[in-house]
Amino acid sequence: MLNSKEILEQTGISRATLNNYIGWGIVPKPEVLPPEPQDGGAPRIGYFPDGIVERIGEIQRLKKDGWSMARIAERFGARAAAPVATPNPAGPASTTRAEAERPPAPKAAVEPAPAPAADEPPRKRPPLLADVAVLVAGLQHSTSIWTELPPEEYFELINDIWATADPIFRRHAGTHGKHPADGMVCYFFPQPTGDYLWNALLAAHEMREAMRRVSKEWQLRKGWSTELYMNIGIDEGQEWLGSFKSESNIEFTSLAHTINQAARISDFARFGAIWATKNLLGKLSAADRSQLTYGVRRKNSDGQHIFVPDVFSNVRRRSGHTAGGGEAQKDVALLPITEIVDISAAPAR
Repeated sequence: MLNSKEILEQTGISRATLNNYIGWGIVPKPEVLPPEPQDGGAPRIGYFPDGIVERIGEIQRLKKDGWSMARIAERFGARAAAPVATPNPAGPASTTRAEAERPPAPKAAVEPAPAPAADEPPRKRPPLLADVAVLVAGLQHSTSIWTELPPEEYFELINDIWATADPIFRRHAGTHGKHPADGMVCYFFPQPTGDYLWNALLAAHEMREAMRRVSKEWQLRKGWSTELYMNIGIDEGQEWLGSFKSESNIEFTSLAHTINQAARISDFARFGAIWATKNLLGKLSAADRSQLTYGVRRKNSDGQHIFVPDVFSNVRRRSGHTAGGGEAQKDVALLPITEIVDISAAPAR
């Protein structure tokens, strides 16, 4: 029997891809057993049955031959669970064929992290007025990427991104929200330990670094030069929060302008940039802000763009420097924002 680390080393696939295969039912779920002495202090280890490496090798060969994931699942007699909360791409992804071949979202990507009043059934929770930081991330050029990829690969990519982002959001006490397309919304609430505003910034920073790895994996896989970026906007405020229930699932959502502003900033951002509002940074402690590298890029007298640290601009002015401006940003045109370039270290708490 092999653990997941050994499987990844022997097959060369990513953990997100392994999770995707498990979600399709073409790779069995691991059996959780007590750790061996060589595993150190791990509380438990998941082991896969013998033959798993050969199975993954066969799956990879079939994919290379052009087989869809649905066809591979049919070959192995797998019955994948109905997809739940997998984001819909903007544009043609809503076609019948795409929906039919849509892979199930990884379990980790669709289980919401604990929200306020988590002990109360979601359908009975009253709306809650809460302090919240909202992170919205959108895949840059998603329509072009959809055009380039077969439907099953596009949804596999989206699942890879979700599976990559989910543990990051959970680690920083984030709660998934509803996004209308193939992006992500995550809420961060005040916590007994740690600062929710800082949690949102850390999650965004880690998400950007993780996306570089995802992008490189897909470049190697597809042999293309396409860079994958999740453009991120973050805002904070006090909002009414609640849940919408359908027959199949429950979506956590906000009905106010904080999420709208974060979404507009995300739409405006380019090349994986993280933009946050002046309001959010103003509520950080001086110690927290000292750990951030933030500012804006401006043209000097020679027409060259230089980075000016510790300053803010507004969306209208910045839209002249990117391809992301337009009608959609009019309602946040004067909103003061800054680009989060780096986080040097987490302050002691």
